[in-house]
Amino acid sequence: MKSIFRMCLFLLIVCLGIADLGKGNDPDDPLVLTYVANAGVLVSSGETKVLVDALFDKPNPDYRAPAPGVLEEIMKGAAPFDGVDLVLVTHNHPDHFAARLAVLYLETQPEPLLLAPADAVAEMRKGATDWPKIEPRIIPLDLKVGEKEKRNLKQTPVTAFRTRHSSDVDSPMNLMYLLEIDGWRVFHEGDSTGKPADFQSFELGGAPVDLAMVHFWFPLDPDCAQFLQEVLKPGHIALTHLPIRLEGDAPGKIDHVRKYYKDIFLLLPGMPAKVFSN
Repeated sequence: MKSIFRMCLFLLIVCLGIADLGKGNDPDDPLVLTYVANAGVLVSSGETKVLVDALFDKPNPDYRAPAPGVLEEIMKGAAPFDGVDLVLVTHNHPDHFAARLAVLYLETQPEPLLLAPADAVAEMRKGATDWPKIEPRIIPLDLKVGEKEKRNLKQTPVTAFRTRHSSDVDSPMNLMYLLEIDGWRVFHEGDSTGKPADFQSFELGGAPVDLAMVHFWFPLDPDCAQFLQEVLKPGHIALTHLPIRLEGDAPGKIDHVRKYYKDIFLLLPGMPAKVFSN
């Protein structure tokens, strides 16, 4: 009888231990999208938070920069930007990335890792006063166009895909990202050429994408629309990189194609965080 009791107690302890290990990594946790500016976002689920293209303050005047109060929250690590695990940079352009801010952010916030194209990291090195202090938390990727690389960073699988930039040039390096956050699959296109033929070798679409962040004109371009509908098939589509001058007209244009997608929306100034549930 005692042996049966001990066995039951052992199994209970094991089960409780497994349950405790799963805390903060429950695939049933919602996915939360917090818009920053242009293509800059915070995506989070459970205890995992990833900041993408949000560290900039002086973009081309055609595009919005993060509001001063929001940028201050990011730099100080105030909610909802507290506990960030990863910072992803798609490319070294001022409407996506400022090297000096990235350096200051890592100097101020001791926990996040930063993954970026090698040329963006080179700009960070130039402006750093104490590079050895932050270098161990920086992962530069120097991929050729058409190459991809997968990393597991803080238990978050991230795949980077190197494309040419939207103006069809090699420089700066552009990285698209596919990341898995607490069971959710999230795609960020950065500033690619928008040519689906350039994406074919990456084998995108092999598994469902829950949230895709792409240029605002993707669903309006026949080839890109076909890519979204037949290859990527995202459950939710967030449209990025909207010029200020089009903020009034774009919603009406997207309304014309809304019926072809499960959920599609523009990232607009002042919008509340989006919460997605299974």
